[in-house]
Amino acid sequence: MAKKRDRCPVCGGELKPRCVTYTKEHNGKLVAIGNVPAEVCQKCGEEYFAPQVVDELHRLIKAESWSETLSIPYIEMGLRV
Repeated sequence: MAKKRDRCPVCGGELKPRCVTYTKEHNGKLVAIGNVPAEVCQKCGEEYFAPQVVDELHRLIKAESWSETLSIPYIEMGLRV
């Protein structure tokens, strides 16, 4: 089992356990999974997930068994890269 980190590798801020909403684009749809356990940096907001949480996120997204569909505001930026 991996050692639990207590500092953010990005900024050095303190990590605290929180439940977050994970979002990912999948097959052209935005998928949101709520109540996901994570370690969240109190300084920069970076989120870290345990390997078993990542495995479950991938399983849920691949299964495409959504419990509900939400309507969200959407805006495209005019900037191009």
